[in-house]
Amino acid sequence: MPVHDDRTAPTQAAPIDWWVRPDLCRDADGELCLGGQPLAAMAARLGTPVFVYSAARVSANVARLQGALGATGLRSRLLYALKANRHPPLLAHLRSLGVGLDVCSPGEVRHALGCGYTLDALSFTAGCLSRADHAALAGWPELRVNADSLSAIERLAAATPVRSIGLRVNPAIGVGYGDNPLVRYAGQRPTKFGIYLDRFEEALERAGRLGLVVDGLHCHAGSGFLAPQLAEYGRVLDRLLLFLERAPGIRRINLGGGLGVPLRAGDQALELADWAALVRERLGGRDLLLEIEPGDHIVKDAGVLLAEVTQVEDKGGVTWVGIDAGFNVHPEPAFYDLPMEPVPARLRAGPMRKVAVCGNLNEALDLWAAETLLPPVAEGDILCLLNGGAYGASMASRHCLREPAAEHLIPAAIPTSADALDAANKQAWDALYASTGERVWGDEPMPFLGAFADDLKARIKAPTRVLDAGCGEGRNLPALLALGADEVHAFDASHHALDKIPETLRCRIIPRCGDLAATGYPDASFDVITLLDTAETLPNVDAALAEMQRILKPGGVLLCNIPGYDDGVAGTAMEAVASDGFLYQQRYFYRFVEPERAEAMLVGAGLVILRSEHHSWIEAPHPGFRPEVHRHTSHVLLALRPVSEGKP
Repeated sequence: MPVHDDRTAPTQAAPIDWWVRPDLCRDADGELCLGGQPLAAMAARLGTPVFVYSAARVSANVARLQGALGATGLRSRLLYALKANRHPPLLAHLRSLGVGLDVCSPGEVRHALGCGYTLDALSFTAGCLSRADHAALAGWPELRVNADSLSAIERLAAATPVRSIGLRVNPAIGVGYGDNPLVRYAGQRPTKFGIYLDRFEEALERAGRLGLVVDGLHCHAGSGFLAPQLAEYGRVLDRLLLFLERAPGIRRINLGGGLGVPLRAGDQALELADWAALVRERLGGRDLLLEIEPGDHIVKDAGVLLAEVTQVEDKGGVTWVGIDAGFNVHPEPAFYDLPMEPVPARLRAGPMRKVAVCGNLNEALDLWAAETLLPPVAEGDILCLLNGGAYGASMASRHCLREPAAEHLIPAAIPTSADALDAANKQAWDALYASTGERVWGDEPMPFLGAFADDLKARIKAPTRVLDAGCGEGRNLPALLALGADEVHAFDASHHALDKIPETLRCRIIPRCGDLAATGYPDASFDVITLLDTAETLPNVDAALAEMQRILKPGGVLLCNIPGYDDGVAGTAMEAVASDGFLYQQRYFYRFVEPERAEAMLVGAGLVILRSEHHSWIEAPHPGFRPEVHRHTSHVLLALRPVSEGKP
């Protein structure tokens, strides 16, 4: 998965439109568009002020982060800082991408649950919690909590005496956007966040004495750092290693957020590949689950605040451009000195001039930009304030009894071509496996597998090789190992799935990650191949079946299941993208076909059907994917590669 970012803000004298990228640019008529939508037209339809978010941009940002996590070489889990933006449609989209949540209050936990998240998809980190807060946490014993003080350890133990927790630590080194001290959570000046190294061993001792198991560390040193701050971030990681050395029981490490996006011309974008290499250098080779919980990097540049120009007037030698949005709508520029680039939705002819952009609150702080270059603007024009996707609506107020801005999510376009569907589908499944430390499909093998065990054993002749194709996290591997083959191979397109195969199984198999349509195995490699709960998820299923036929030995068999429309999940939260293809949660590809068509697909791949049966079973909820108990019905097909043409 690529980790290169297109946030390529230059470091030298930048052009005026330094922020342009493929999904944020002007069309042939000069209209500024986000995600292919003209923003002036959106403002006319939705009213102002209004936040507009691009789901496609969020998806792209998540894909880059998942790729970077993969490049660290560690098992990983991507969380999203809910405090950055809690718009329910946005959260639904993130959930469909397999992204968990960082939450920091009981209210955020309840909001996440109301938006369809489960407790195992959440990580809770907050300080100075009240008795009521701890009482709420006691009601969620399975919620992952990071304690940030000795007091929190005491209160957690009193509320929930048996619990695994993480400890938030303070590295005493801060890193953030440029030299802005307002966004640093640690540094030479003491802060309220986390446990310092001088009291860390005391914290470990107290937690153990009170019955709490400390198995994680959490460290968030600041927000918005870019490429120039990466070396300083390396010092944060070095400091974190000192904590890690004192706690041998640590099994997960949460690096917080802090990954920034360019906000000004001249900002040097953070290359995620460089960040991943730094993390790998410091933490690689350890048996750790790595978690990060960015907010800005996922949603900040996916959002724009649209406001109407209410006045353009010279006062005191300054041209003041007033808009119908004040810092109550988005407080970051006023409170944190974090800029939002103002850009007209429609270009007017004329020279650029230096102006000040101000809001409609009766406050001196209500200033969006003190000095900025703008082309001509007039009353009634729409001004677009870029990088508005994070910490705007979620921090809004009704100061001066001005109402917060409305919010709107531009949905991601659904891919239609086979190649686009295939790429998006692989990304979706990989993100799902990366999103939770639990095994999504559980430990029990497919319930019909035992009914075919004798047929599979009959095909095994030494030396023998068995392949679990599309193995996921390996739920079927124990049954395949029991066949007694010399080698059992496990193949999947997601390395995160393969990483979650239990070590007790991993030491007995040969794993490989790749494309099911081009596995890389030699011809006639396997006596038995299973393709279970996988064929229906492949946009390129015909190519995958042809590949299975190629790598089967003559006389070898393929066990495959393909659901029809009588499957219990057919049509549930699904949108059609082809005659028999659907996207579940707008993310995961599924195909449902009738039994005759399923058999024809295998015959078309050069296989001979030996058995064709209908099986139904009940599945438990799948963490991060399907929250309810559900029924499955599938055509289960046992097919053989003929020894020679026309001879089974």
